[in-house]
Amino acid sequence: MQLRWRKFALAGSLLIGLAITAGTLAARAGLIGSAIVEEAGGARREQQSNEPNAPAISFIDSPSASCYRPVASVNTCYITWNYVQVSASDSQYIVSMTISIDNRLRAYHAGFFQTSMYVPGGMFGNGFQVACGPRGSDGMGSTYGYTLRARETGGLSAANYGSVTCPGVALVHLPIVRR
Repeated sequence: MQLRWRKFALAGSLLIGLAITAGTLAARAGLIGSAIVEEAGGARREQQSNEPNAPAISFIDSPSASCYRPVASVNTCYITWNYVQVSASDSQYIVSMTISIDNRLRAYHAGFFQTSMYVPGGMFGNGFQVACGPRGSDGMGSTYGYTLRARETGGLSAANYGSVTCPGVALVHLPIVRR
């Protein structure tokens, strides 16, 4: 049994070594490029090309992420944006745009032969439901991180990261009383 395990471990090590070597040779030959990252105003754009004049996907425009609580005494808040917009480079099309809150996918928008994607805030309904969280000393509750990602047909992608803090709610914990 140990001999079989050793053969399996040796074969796995050999495969991993070959994959790393192939990836290194392809990168040196210019077949695959490393990610070039730009940041501006809290938005991040990633480009998978070594060419200096390669087309670039636009930054994701997502102003005014906000969290609101419609009913004051309930621990339910909604995160929403006025709109979310991204444009593809010349001769490319937007493939998809996703919204994740705390690393959980909340929305997926797919494109079909469109050079830009504009999603108005009304398409989110009330917004994305989250727990407000207990009220802190500043009156605020939980803070949630969000990630907006977009991809285009040329393989380029853009990402926008941020966080939004919800209003806190006064949580009352009732004691457990046995009868």
